[in-house]
Amino acid sequence: MIRNKTYWMVTVFIGLIIFLMGCTSYSNVSSAPIKAYKQSIKQEFPNIKETKIRYSTPRVEIAYIVKRQLGENEVGRLFVQTRDFMTSPSFQNEVVNGEYKDENPSWGDPELAITITVRGNDVTAYQFTCKPTESDSDTGAAEYTEWYVQTADDPESSPYSVPDNEGDT
Repeated sequence: MIRNKTYWMVTVFIGLIIFLMGCTSYSNVSSAPIKAYKQSIKQEFPNIKETKIRYSTPRVEIAYIVKRQLGENEVGRLFVQTRDFMTSPSFQNEVVNGEYKDENPSWGDPELAITITVRGNDVTAYQFTCKPTESDSDTGAAEYTEWYVQTADDPESSPYSVPDNEGDT
C-alpha cells in the first residue's frame, strides 16, 4: 500500500514539474534604447523598483514592480508614457517587428501589455492590454489604439481612458 502511495505521489510530482515547464516563459529585451527608457522612467517614477521589457507569444509586455500602490493620477501618467514608448516607431521596429517577429514569424502582430504589480503582493494591481488593429495607412503596420484595463478589484476588462490632465505630460 505504501509503495502504491509513493508511486502515485512521485507520478503527480513529475506531472506537475512537466506542467510548470510548459508554462509561458518570456524573452527579455535589452538594448541601449531599452536601458535608456528604463533609466528615464525610474527617474520620473522613483516608486518603480523594477522594469521588465519582455515578450512571449502572443504578447509584448512592459512589467513594472513598484514599491507601493500608485495613485490614480500616477497610474495615468505611467500608462501614457509607457503607451507612447510602446507605440513609438523605434520600439515597434526594434521589439515588435524585430525581436518578437524574428522569433515568432507565424504569430502575426502581438498584443501589447503594461502591468503594474506592487512589491510584496503577487497580484497585479493594473494590467493594460491592447490588441492590434489593421492600419488604413500605406505602411500596413498594426495600430494600437484601444486599450483595456483590469485591476485587482475589478478583473473584468474594460476600456481605459486616461484621467483628466494625465495625457498632457
